[in-house]
This record gives sequence, C-alpha cells and structure tokens, in this order.
Amino acid sequence: MINISLVHGIILFALFCLLFLKRTRRFALCGLVGVTALSLLVTVIPLGAFLSQTLETRFERPDLEQTEFAGVVTLSGSIDPASYLNRGEVQFLSAPDRVFTMLRLANQYSTKPVIFTGGDGALSDRGFSEGAVLESWLGDSKMRTPNMHFETKARNTYENALNSREMVYGKWPELAQKPWVLVTSADHMPRAVGVFRQAGWKVIPYPVGRFTSDSIHLASLNVSGGIKSLGRGLREWVGLTAYYWTGRSNEWFPGPQSEATEN
Repeated sequence: MINISLVHGIILFALFCLLFLKRTRRFALCGLVGVTALSLLVTVIPLGAFLSQTLETRFERPDLEQTEFAGVVTLSGSIDPASYLNRGEVQFLSAPDRVFTMLRLANQYSTKPVIFTGGDGALSDRGFSEGAVLESWLGDSKMRTPNMHFETKARNTYENALNSREMVYGKWPELAQKPWVLVTSADHMPRAVGVFRQAGWKVIPYPVGRFTSDSIHLASLNVSGGIKSLGRGLREWVGLTAYYWTGRSNEWFPGPQSEATEN
C-alpha cells in the first residue's frame, strides 16, 4: 500500500541524487517532478475518495424491522493483531463498527444466531485468531450473549463465507437456505457480497463504517489523508478484480439489483 513515508523517501532519494550524483541528475529531477505531480494530483483530485465512495454507496443499509432473516454474519477485521501479540491488548483499530454492530444486533435479535467469523489473515501461523480473541474478550467483559457463535479459522473473505456456511449447516441446517444479514465495512461490502453469493448464501447486506462523506471536494491540503484514501480504495478494487478472475465472486462489482433473483 502506498503511504506518506514512501513518498517522503522517494523525494529524499531524488534530492540526494540531484545534489550529489551528476550523472543521475536528470533522472532524479524527472523523478522529483513526477512524485511532486503525483502528490498534487492525490491532494487536489481526491481519487481515493471517489473510489471508496463508489464502493461504500453500492448498498444501502436495510431496515431490519421490516426484513425477514435467519441470522447475522459479521466479518472480522476489527482487532489489531500486533497489539494483541506484542502486549496482549485487545485494540479495535481498523473497523470497530463491525463488532459494535454485531453487539447491537445480537441483543436486539436475541433469538437469532449471530456469527462472527475470522482467524488470522497472515500467511504464517502467528498463534492469533481474531474470532477466538473476541470470544474470550466479550466473555471476560460480560458482553457475550448466548446467541453469539464464533468461527475462528478463516483467513480471508472467501474462507469467511465457506467456514460460516459449514457452521450453519452443522448447527442450523433448517436456516441454511434463508437470508442472512451480512455485516462488514461499507467499502468491503461489494466484494463480500460477491463471495458469499458465490458460496451459496442468500445475504442481506448491512454496510457499516463509511469513511467518505456524501459530498467530495476537489481540493484538500491533507496529502497524507489523500494517499491513505487512495491506498484503501485501490486495495478493494484490486480485491474485487482478483476474486472475480479467480472465480471466488459471482460478479466483478456485485450490486443490489441481484437481490430480487436471490430471494
């Protein structure tokens, strides 16, 4: 992911070459101009915000009081693994709205199963499972309700869908073909919906945690924010494309128009 420290490093390297290496001055000057232009482009034209807003507004949040559903599935991605592995602390950094929404829905619909799914997204085994950590933390905090269930092995969205579906067939087979509420971040929702549909789920998207506002301005002085926004948006669009190409998603850009054919 592009970040502000990388841009600073490139600028400093270009300046060093420009000042001390005569043979590479032209190259360094071109690089410096390019990086400066890129920074201005990201700053003045909020491309990242446009990319993220397109994802975040793809699905509207439904009124669950007027909706029939069997249960709730909440995706992991809220707890910082480094804080837990290094200090044993549970910190909600990237997407806390997922967990907060799960808690609210679990209490509001106490007769329906609420699944939290997710282990560790790292390729190597670090001895961390977000589902297991959250289950223990909620139990210690006296916030766990009897209808909460935890899937602790999934490493990505694809495995979230498969492992949770296996849990449903094992515990509540009569609910497997009914619609389930899917809770995840708004910008991640299109990819998640495509993956869950491909895995055989009937989902009701319930997006949370929007980063962008309804109106996007064409000028900003927040270079760091612009670069982070661009990185976040690109990551999801790349993920959408990769999942579609590999057959893990039923559409490149899943949308609500398919809900009528699902149910």
